[in-house]
Amino acid sequence: MLIMGLESEYANALEFVKKIDFSKSDEPAKGFETGIRYLGGLLSANDIRPDPILVQKAVEVTEKVLLPLFNSKSGAPYTYMDLTSGQPQPTRSINLAEFGTYTLEFTRLSQVTGDPKYAKVANDLVDRAIRKPTEMPGLFPSSWDLATFEPQNASIITVGGGADSFYEYLPKTNALLSGAKQDWIDTWEDSVDSIQKYLLSPTKEDPSIQFVAAINNHTVSYATQELICFWPGNLLLGATQMKGDTSKVRNFADVFMKSCMVAWDDTATGIAPEVWSWTPKEAATKGPLGSIIGGLKDWFGENKGSSTKKRSMKKRNTGPFKIENGLYDLRPETLESIFYYYRVTQDTSYQDWAWKVFQAIDKYTRTESGFTMIKDVDTIPPPKDNFQESYIFAELFKYLYLTFTDTECMSLNKYVFSTEGHPFILPEPIQLQK
Repeated sequence: MLIMGLESEYANALEFVKKIDFSKSDEPAKGFETGIRYLGGLLSANDIRPDPILVQKAVEVTEKVLLPLFNSKSGAPYTYMDLTSGQPQPTRSINLAEFGTYTLEFTRLSQVTGDPKYAKVANDLVDRAIRKPTEMPGLFPSSWDLATFEPQNASIITVGGGADSFYEYLPKTNALLSGAKQDWIDTWEDSVDSIQKYLLSPTKEDPSIQFVAAINNHTVSYATQELICFWPGNLLLGATQMKGDTSKVRNFADVFMKSCMVAWDDTATGIAPEVWSWTPKEAATKGPLGSIIGGLKDWFGENKGSSTKKRSMKKRNTGPFKIENGLYDLRPETLESIFYYYRVTQDTSYQDWAWKVFQAIDKYTRTESGFTMIKDVDTIPPPKDNFQESYIFAELFKYLYLTFTDTECMSLNKYVFSTEGHPFILPEPIQLQK
């Protein structure tokens, strides 16, 4: 609202915020979502237009909902907070994204309040995590034991859902800390190198289209998701914090961006599916991953190599991928990366892409009362559901607006965006966009 100059709407929202009681909820509150949506939104609004009530409410939601989650034996956060009992709900494991996605918001809260405890509780966990030994440098199993804070080695290894924002926040939090976390950048560089070496997979139909695989259930899984398409923008951001040659990372970002846009362009609606798979040009066992896949026995137990299991998928006659899940849940990740690419390159073809994506979303997801997820992006007309995610405003429409407005509005040199699209002001500017 503040970014778009919606003053009356913001005034109404601020009055609503003043009345929120974060100590009450009919259902358990999920820490991950509470942090990125509530805490992040409050802190971002305060960065754009400082107001004591926003800081007060940010502290309130953190103290009542989020900090108690960290009262585990290992210091890692539980997933859900039961506000009725005032205690976290017991759980045995947590995923990489959950514990790694407190760092940006908690760091900003410490900066705003002057209390270092918030940043410490979140950032110490990542410091501990990146010291764990891995078979593929910089890539970690997504599921971790809550009691011991050790990775559960039979879990999926992915840079998509369940792990994504752990990697995303390494360069972002480092930028917010004015470059104080060089070891996080070193880990991020290792992650990027390992993605390219072990998981990046050219498609058989068109080797210039390359998707990122995962290791799932003891096998290499040639399937990916729209959630992963934030990576091209993150690669551009992370490259600004590297000390050496960045050309390889920039080239990887270009390939990643092109491949994500293909997933949008090559469906009946022009909208990317939730999940798609592909036939690799070369099996993983024949590439660099094959040289260490035997070592994965230590992680997974039985070595099963690369996946040959037949999948249930929607048959398509063209294109380098097959739809596994045709749902579109109003995901913003590709538009997020298009925004970064436009701001960094000033190439108006990215504005053309953004407009094309918006037209498809507007045509097929709009309803009389808003926008809704659709159930099959490869059917015309696509069957509609009846649910609108809040991130359509926090991310999708925000990134669209910022792709077309003045480039000094929320400059990427002055702000870092959270995983939920909330901009935090940087203590020191960086050089990312032109």
